[in-house]
Amino acid sequence: MIIRAAEPRDVAAIAALAGELGYPSTAQDIVRRLAALDERDDAVLVAEDGGACIGWILVSVIASLEHDPFAEIRGLVVAAAHRGGGAGAALVRAAEEWGRGRGCAKVRVRSNVVRERAHRFYERLGYRVVKSQKVFDKT
Repeated sequence: MIIRAAEPRDVAAIAALAGELGYPSTAQDIVRRLAALDERDDAVLVAEDGGACIGWILVSVIASLEHDPFAEIRGLVVAAAHRGGGAGAALVRAAEEWGRGRGCAKVRVRSNVVRERAHRFYERLGYRVVKSQKVFDKT
């Protein structure tokens, strides 16, 4: 397995994996979303195994007035058939390294309250819960 930057050939797999995460997407959706990212402040990394994209992570630098910039894992998914094999941990390590390379002293991840398996995964990697919050949307 290798971890590398996402490439155009990965868009169909990234879309399928987004669906596994609960966010149905088309390859065209992914192309559009990738184009909206800023390569200075955002990175999409993939786990490749046997020539196939089996997982991805989106990490971004978050700047704010109230604190120094930090890296935030904004999305992570590994194909169901490959979970538990180390791809997720490898993607997180790569995201952490990417953030350090951009001067970030902290990495944050937000996880839906119902994703208990994900919570245990992050805790095993040394992350700890620092707050709970509600998310509000307005259309």
